[in-house]
Amino acid sequence: MNKKRLFAAAATVAMLTGLVPAQSGFAEPAAEPTTPPPVNLALGKPYTLEYPYAPDPYFGTFEKSHADDTGKQLTDGEYGGTVFSNKAYVGQLWQGSRSVTIDLEAPSTIESIALNVLQDIPVGIFFPREVTFSISNNGQAWERLDAVPSSVSTTAKGPLTQKMQKNGIHKTARYVKLDIPVDSWLFMDEIEVVGTPGASGDPVVPSPQGPKGDRGYPSPQAAGMRNQVLIFTGEWQYQPSDWISFKKEDYKPYVSYVDAGMNRKDYMFDSFLFMPYAPLMDGANYGPTTGKPTNKSHFEKHLDRLFRSDYELGALNEAVKEAKAELPDRNYEAKVVIAIPYPRVDQSDFGDVDGDGISENMNVSQVGEEQALIAREKVVKWYVDEVYRRWNEAGYTDLKLAAFYWYNEFVAHQLSSLEPELIKRTADYVHAKGAKFQWIPYYFARGWNDWKDLGFDTALMQPNYMFHNTSEQRLDAIAQAAYDHGMGVEIEMSDAVLTNPALRDKYYAYLNKGKEHHYMNQSYNAFYQQVKTLLKAATSTDPAAREVYDQTYEYLKGTYKIR
Repeated sequence: MNKKRLFAAAATVAMLTGLVPAQSGFAEPAAEPTTPPPVNLALGKPYTLEYPYAPDPYFGTFEKSHADDTGKQLTDGEYGGTVFSNKAYVGQLWQGSRSVTIDLEAPSTIESIALNVLQDIPVGIFFPREVTFSISNNGQAWERLDAVPSSVSTTAKGPLTQKMQKNGIHKTARYVKLDIPVDSWLFMDEIEVVGTPGASGDPVVPSPQGPKGDRGYPSPQAAGMRNQVLIFTGEWQYQPSDWISFKKEDYKPYVSYVDAGMNRKDYMFDSFLFMPYAPLMDGANYGPTTGKPTNKSHFEKHLDRLFRSDYELGALNEAVKEAKAELPDRNYEAKVVIAIPYPRVDQSDFGDVDGDGISENMNVSQVGEEQALIAREKVVKWYVDEVYRRWNEAGYTDLKLAAFYWYNEFVAHQLSSLEPELIKRTADYVHAKGAKFQWIPYYFARGWNDWKDLGFDTALMQPNYMFHNTSEQRLDAIAQAAYDHGMGVEIEMSDAVLTNPALRDKYYAYLNKGKEHHYMNQSYNAFYQQVKTLLKAATSTDPAAREVYDQTYEYLKGTYKIR
């Protein structure tokens, strides 16, 4: 039996072995399809880098030092590390935002998109607050994906890098777009689009293109005023020492439009924004970082100057009283706006503002963000309360306290990650008092288009065209950006417009563009001057200088004609 079993087993093995070659003629079970590994689809692909408005030649000169020399630096796979001078980086400066659009050259399945960026605060390079990613099949209809915020503290000095990335996309598209805010220096070195070739992802669903809710200039009704002039007050180390102060006679051509003989003919400005001249004789400064930090005594010194009877507010009240006695419209009302000096985050001994005997410590590096915010909020509330206390005591008969103004001209994210929260709390407090809250950020400053979320009732943008060697396109760009974001445009002049024909033409360019872009009539207006420029113009015996005053009046009345 054993031999038979062995023989049978051997025969079976032989039969099975002999069948193996025969099986090659039969169908085998289908193998699982292999998924190609994800790759960087953007590597080596072409792209465009676009500005939202006409590129500004002034800032273009700075960008040339960190230019996209090959037109491929953002998709060449090269990273710049933490050294901003590395040629892998493309540097972009202000001007609102940038859009980068990459053509993947064929429909591809996209899983993630990432932008690598640098932050180096000491040299003014900041992470963008967010990056918005979009995808498209044809480069025209776009599906807007999530806006990815920065995950790193705004106060992290760096240098350090961050990859701002949108994951979990799994959609088929050919084009990828990144919209990136630029409110200082933006340094980026690489964009990655990770996925696989071919159309295996979900389809693109174009996002609806609804109207922007904030478009349009701020109306005089929204501002509570029509034409505003900036009035500075402060210490002056030269003669006359009271140069940065206004007496009753100084206000006459601001409250009233006067002829060459200083006779009143009409009203001029209806609102007056009082601001501290930043540098102080003791080395302190009302600005956020320059000089020594200001303290309670400095804030009180500014209020002491404002509430003098023969200068500033007291003098303005008398000037308005005289104008109303002489001009027929007795319903004229002069609105006052008072700036809130910046509560600095490097001040550890501000002074006691709440009567507990403890000096407020606003120094973020010493007490941390939360405690510094509490102290800074105390200081702001004390200051606002002090303004109202002194205002009520003064009993002005012909002035109305209409608004407060945030003195710092940018949102200082780099100084405190809770800076937006302080501004919002200030807005809430000012509104609770029945006043409005205003802001005039400089050219595309940090936070410029967040003004509404921060609690401001109105905001104007500084073009800074008067002070930069650039083209009139600067004014066109600012007009469009302001309109797109519900802002107005500040008009700027220096004393040099009275003597320098080229700078005078620059001033008239502001007025021309106001007429052309319609913010002359549709917006509330604010005029920056170099202390008393319009007073000098009104009293000048030079016809060209005097004309600056007359043309300004025509603009305020909406009758200005383009020159």
